Amino acid sequence: MKINNDHRQPPILEMENATVRREGIHILDQFSLTIQMNENTAIAGPNGSGKSTFIKLITQEIYPIANKEGAPPVRMFGKDHWVLEELKSKLSIVSSDLQNSFLHNTKEGHIPGLDVVVTGFFSSLRLFPHQHISEYMIEKAKKALSLMDATQLADKMLNKMSTGEVRRVLISRALVTEPEVLILDEPTTALDFVARHKFMDQIRKIVQGGTTLILVTHHIEEMIPEIERVVLIKNGKKEFDGSKNDILTSANLSEIYDHRVKLDRNNGLYKVHVD
Repeated sequence: MKINNDHRQPPILEMENATVRREGIHILDQFSLTIQMNENTAIAGPNGSGKSTFIKLITQEIYPIANKEGAPPVRMFGKDHWVLEELKSKLSIVSSDLQNSFLHNTKEGHIPGLDVVVTGFFSSLRLFPHQHISEYMIEKAKKALSLMDATQLADKMLNKMSTGEVRRVLISRALVTEPEVLILDEPTTALDFVARHKFMDQIRKIVQGGTTLILVTHHIEEMIPEIERVVLIKNGKKEFDGSKNDILTSANLSEIYDHRVKLDRNNGLYKVHVD
């Protein structure tokens, strides 16, 4: 596992005993996690394990209960308070929630792919007349689409795209401002195995280009070779955390998913078989 020893750069994320409770139930329970720059990390666990809550803490959609130590439970890039627009310039998140927001807030997705990407400059869900869209932005948006092999989607309406095409456009939107960190939340949900393979190949190229990846998933097959660290969570608690080779084992996954599974590895990729 690659460890960032450059102490001049603060960690991307520091969570210290973060607890989120809903209707008396702990969704995250004393959750602590630090992720350094250039430390490509996967957060994995079954449905209901707390992965979505983890994402919402980062995006400040929800806030944790104050811990007893008085320290900020969540810090991003060394700061516990951010102007959200400033944070988005350093970190981009792509999730099913974002996809749904575009479809529901743009006349049921009546917006072309290129415009979707350009909205990334404004952190908005549509383009407005008062926004100044420069040639520079257009060229950057086209370049981002090209990076995701999605140039042909520039003029296609979002509501006419397949799920895989929508994901590629949203990744392009996330990359248009050249963020340091990309967070993907269940990125291949609803994709068939061919589309999943092509999609993750594009993500590999992005990571190889220097973008730090935090992948939140319950699909072990999404853990590309560039991911070095794996965190397995269950019932809102961190159960296993370490290098991918050490953490991804049949025994650990069987414990996390409460079912006997067998894990195969081939050329840095993983596949799970359920017994």
